[in-house]
Amino acid sequence: MGMIPKEATPPSTRMADYSWLFFGSVGVGKTTLANQFPAPVFIATEQGTTAMHAASIPVSSWQDMKLVLEALRTEKHGYKTIILDTVDVAYALCSTYVCEANGWTDVADGDWGRGWRAVNREWTNMLAKLRTLPVCTVFIGHEKSEEIVERIGSRDMATGRQRITSALPNSARGTLHAAMDFILRCELTEDNQRIIRTQPVENKRERIEVKARGHKDAMLPETVDMSFAALQGAFKNSFTKEQEDNG
Repeated sequence: MGMIPKEATPPSTRMADYSWLFFGSVGVGKTTLANQFPAPVFIATEQGTTAMHAASIPVSSWQDMKLVLEALRTEKHGYKTIILDTVDVAYALCSTYVCEANGWTDVADGDWGRGWRAVNREWTNMLAKLRTLPVCTVFIGHEKSEEIVERIGSRDMATGRQRITSALPNSARGTLHAAMDFILRCELTEDNQRIIRTQPVENKRERIEVKARGHKDAMLPETVDMSFAALQGAFKNSFTKEQEDNG
């Protein structure tokens, strides 16, 4: 059989074929949302599932992470969703592992950026291994708000606007975000409603960095109630329409 495809394939209408990142403030409901995905198991770097009925594999080191990924790849199990909760702690474990392996106190101790390259290599390999598992992959992270600075001439100028995004350091965030199909923010509204924001926000006050697959006429609604059922319904409506439009 040849390697070259004979024709293009239609976009998948299965949520399990995509990677999902949910970020938001502490306690907003990210872990509860992820636990509603089909047959989930958590790779738990934090104790977010302690008060809920959930399958969880505790991870306290990067060596643990490697062992868990290998077990998920080789052992038979019935789980359909793998959840990394949280990416923030996972990245810290990754950095600690690289530093200890090289006798560094800090990643910056590696000459000529060698430390950062080593961490990025470990981080990228972990994401790739997790994403190649034949299950739905969900990632959970905290959020951060930082002032947007723009270069004007030879000076960096504060804009007074805030960027709201996942809380990882820039290089780790860039690698993770590039690997995700959906980056969604979990929010609590002024009316105490829990929602999922699926489309980016850009205004005079803030920039909220999210992304979702789709096209102009078949996108997820800007916000969805924070439940798997609501997200699944919006996804089906969007991607069924996308396939019809492309058909």
